[in-house]
Order: sequence, then structure tokens, then C-alpha cells
Amino acid sequence: MLYFLPTPIGNLADITLRTLEVLERCEIFLCEDTRVSKRLLHLLAQNPIIGHSFPNIATKKREFIAFHSHNDQEFLSQIELSFFDKEIAVMSDAGMPSLSDPCMSLVAYALKHNIQYDVLPGASALTTAFCASGFLEGCFFYAGFLPHKSKERRLRIAKILNALAYLEEKTPVVFYESPHRLLETLKDLNDLASGMHLFAAKELTKLHQHYYLGEISQIMTQLQKNNIQGEWVLVLLNEKKIEPCMGLSALLELDLPPKIKTKIEATMTQQNAKELYSQRLLEEKNQ
Repeated sequence: MLYFLPTPIGNLADITLRTLEVLERCEIFLCEDTRVSKRLLHLLAQNPIIGHSFPNIATKKREFIAFHSHNDQEFLSQIELSFFDKEIAVMSDAGMPSLSDPCMSLVAYALKHNIQYDVLPGASALTTAFCASGFLEGCFFYAGFLPHKSKERRLRIAKILNALAYLEEKTPVVFYESPHRLLETLKDLNDLASGMHLFAAKELTKLHQHYYLGEISQIMTQLQKNNIQGEWVLVLLNEKKIEPCMGLSALLELDLPPKIKTKIEATMTQQNAKELYSQRLLEEKNQ
């Protein structure tokens, strides 16, 4: 039996009773980072209330196995199905498993092989930030982490905004971002969505939690003067109607001169027009 467990995103008091019950009885732990999971159990055991009510959290012998984005496929291809007859806890470093971590592949594996599993609800930076944003829209689009490189990041943002332009209602977009790329991401957002409002949440549930709300350019100005260390969640409100653009597949079907078509495609995908044209000529030659 697999148990996908929510872990605190910063404040240890956000651990749930159901999670504590599972932590106490499981002997095998699949962890995004075994060091983080061991540290969490150690801190939980030090709490007098938890230590008294769940004494096995500190004393029970356990096996910790790394399960992350660099080894999940290899792990699943080699493991015997009998392994899942045991009681197994699955933990990400923080928050809900399967949100921006590889646990979703384990859920899919369990479904495919009829392995029993349960997902316990709990803390999530995604829902916490959206609820704190004050945006009145009842739905949102979760974009997870954006690409590290600016060119790829800008393309991803543009694709998301263009896709949402087809919806009649405003749909906030939720991103996760690290402090190392925060200002660069804000610049890209401001270039592509100038004038839109942004809610930025720093270090949710932690000692230095802070909220920022305003136009993207205003948030940029504030954060350039402040300490931006810590984990961030950005909620972008696409309040301006963006005109839907023609999709790439539709463009390629148009009867246009090759050079013109390639120039448009290069602009849409932010590629070099000459290189793209040479690539298209080579593809036609090899057909």
C-alpha cells in the first residue's frame, strides 16, 4: 500500500494527524531527498505533543529510499511488484506529492499495476498562494516552474497567455520560482504582460513570509530593493484581453512563400530566421 503524504511547506504545525499516523507505522519511505525527510521526522519527534502521541516516529526502524526526477524511471523499471505489498510512505520535500515533483509517475505506475494507494490532503504552496492573492476568479492555471533560460521561459509564458486568451473569463496563472531567477522572470513577465497585476508570495508559512501585490513593474521595483532570498509563488492576473493568435500548425498549412512563412514562424518561436529557413530547406530535400 502506497501513501502519498503532504508535508509542511514551512511551518511544522501544518502536519496533519493522518500524516502522523502513517509516518508512525510505515517502514519504507520513498523520498525526494532522504536527508530532508529524515530531518522532518527528527523535528516532529522533538515536538512534545507529537512525541507523546506518536512515539514510534522517533524509534521505529525505517528504510529510506531516494525517489526523484533523476531516478524515478529507472527505479520503476527495476522494482518488483511484491515491493508494494509493504506499507510505503511517499514524501516530497515540501507540500503535496505530484505537484512539481516526480511522484505523479509513481501514481501512474500504481494505477497501471493495480497497486493500492491513497493520497492524503494537506499543505500546498499552490493553493495557499492563490487563496492569499485576493483575486476574485474561482479558477486558475498552474504553470509550475518556468524554464531556466530566458528564451525558453519567454516562449512558455507567451504560449500560456495566448492559450488563456481563448477563455472568456480571467484566469490567474500560478508559477513557482526560485530567488536566483526571480528578477529575470519578473522582467520577462513585464515585457510580455505589461500592466497586468501580480501577487507575489515569499516564504509561505515561514518566519519571513511576505506578500506583494501590484502591477508587475511595481513589484519589480520593490523587490530590487529588498531581500529576495527564499521560495516564491507568483500569481499573475491576466486582466487584459489578449487577442488569440494563429497557432503554429495552422501557420504551416497556409499557402505562403517559404521565406515569408519561415520569418513568421521564427518570430512566433523566437528562433533565428536564417537558421530556421536552412533547416526547412534541408527537411524538404530529405523528404
